[in-house]
Order: sequence, then structure tokens, then C-alpha cells
Amino acid sequence: MQLSREYVSYLARVVTHRLADRKLIAAPDLAVVTEWVHAAMVEELGVEERINAEARAILDAHESDMQRLGASYADAFKKIKAELVRQKKVVL
Repeated sequence: MQLSREYVSYLARVVTHRLADRKLIAAPDLAVVTEWVHAAMVEELGVEERINAEARAILDAHESDMQRLGASYADAFKKIKAELVRQKKVVL
């Protein structure tokens, strides 16, 4: 995640309060809704990190093959990441 946890917490509070102020949501306890929004934001923002970690693990497992073929790590990483994004049907 490229955003700090504090900033994500701030964004969750702002989103929740703006939705409540505009009467788009109604909740007896906005703090609970803010926690849910925060958790959803952290989960969504962490998707790219998890995909990057999975791509690195795949590359590490095939390191000897890559060296033997003279493949570029950066190019292979981009291709593997694009394939994982396609397979998982996520938007980055």
C-alpha cells in the first residue's frame, strides 16, 4: 500500500461522514461504519502488494530457468504481474 495507514484512516472517516451528511447512508453508530470502510479500503489497497509478492515468489521459484535463458527480471515481473491481474480479475 502506497498510502500511510493514518491517511487511509482519515479517508475512511471523511468518506463515512460525507455519505452520512448527504443522507446517502444512515447508521446509529458512524464509528462502526468508519471501521468497515477503513477495513475495505485497506483490503483493496493491499491487492497490488499481494500480487507483487506472488509475482516475486513465482520468479524466485524459476530463477535458475531465467538465468539459463537470459531473461530480464523486470520484463518477466511485468508479464507475470499482468497475468496474475488478469487471472484474479482485479483493477490496479
